[in-house]
Parts: sequence; C-alpha cells; structure tokens
Amino acid sequence: QGGGGATVAKAAKEKFEVGDVVVLGPAVPTEFRLSPAIITKLGDSHCTVAVLDSDRRFGVGECWPGFGSIAYLESSTLRLGTRVVVDGMQGQRTKRLNGFSGIVARHPQEGHPTFVSKPKSPGCPQLTVCVHFDDPRGAGERSALIEPRFLKPYDSLFEQLSHCLEESLNLAAQGARSAQTGATMQAEGGSLEPSGQQQQQQQQQQPP
Repeated sequence: QGGGGATVAKAAKEKFEVGDVVVLGPAVPTEFRLSPAIITKLGDSHCTVAVLDSDRRFGVGECWPGFGSIAYLESSTLRLGTRVVVDGMQGQRTKRLNGFSGIVARHPQEGHPTFVSKPKSPGCPQLTVCVHFDDPRGAGERSALIEPRFLKPYDSLFEQLSHCLEESLNLAAQGARSAQTGATMQAEGGSLEPSGQQQQQQQQQQPP
C-alpha cells in the first residue's frame, strides 16, 4: 500500500509545475478553501502556494497543500519556458510592449513567480512574472515584469488571429461572388430586353 501511495503522489506531482494557477480544495485552511493560488515550490508530496484574490492579481496568503488537496489546475500559462504575447497594456510607458512575444523566465533576483509591493498598496503584493522578449531591441528592453492578465499564450493567440483572418477572407470572397453574380444577372437581363433603337429598327423591318 505504501508503494501505491508513493506512486499516486508522484503521478499527482507530475501534473503540476511551478507557475501553475490552481484552485484549492476543501482540505486546506478554511479561509483558503476553493481559492485560486499559484504554485511557488514543489515538494515530494505537497507544494507551496501563494493564495490569490478572486481577480488573480494579488497575494493574500500562503499555504502548503498536498497535491491531493488541489481541486484542479486552472492555467499552465505561467510555467517557465512558456511562450507568451503581451496584449492589453494601456499605460503610457508600457503599451508599446503590446504584440511583443517572449518566454516566461526566472527573474535573476526575485525568482519565479514574483510579487511586487507598490507604495500605494504595501500590504497587497502584486503577482507578476518575468518575460524575456524575443526581440529585445524592438521592445526596448531585454525583459520585464508583467502582470499575467496582460499575457496570452502564443499559440492560442495566433490561432485566434488566424481564425479571424480566415473569416475575413471568407466574407470578402462571399462579397466578391455576390457582386459578380449581381453583375452577371444585370448583364443577362439587359441582353434579353432590346433597346429603344433596336425596337425601332425591328418595327421598320416589319412589312405593312
């Protein structure tokens, strides 16, 4: 039975990685039950998580659930090495980063994930991750700490863009076909009805 338990624990551990956003199950402290959290460390049978607020933006606590105490994996986008695209930033100094791609990386000093305390809200550390840009010259910097809400998975974003482009091309093709059909029908209708000059010539050719 002990070997079986170890196998189950190993299988559960292999489901998760540092940076995963999960939802905690009932076997955690009452105040954290069914709360979102991000994994910060992995052990053999348990992990360390930073519990997040409902918007997944700020850290509100820490606990050490067993892998069986995790209800489910919500997102794996913040795993180390995941390719992402910056999208939705609106700040005057940061919106220039929209559209740049990169990989989620470990910050050399702060590790992964990172929590930034801002002067306006010192008691609410904000969740960020370090992104190494594919085009540091274009981005103006080699890497940046970015909130997860401004990061989209590279593959899914470009799949969505490809789908939108395909729909646009299909609509354009349908419009072109409709215009061509309308022009053809108009031309055929015009050829079936003789002009006024043709009618006059036909009347002159008829015997009295």
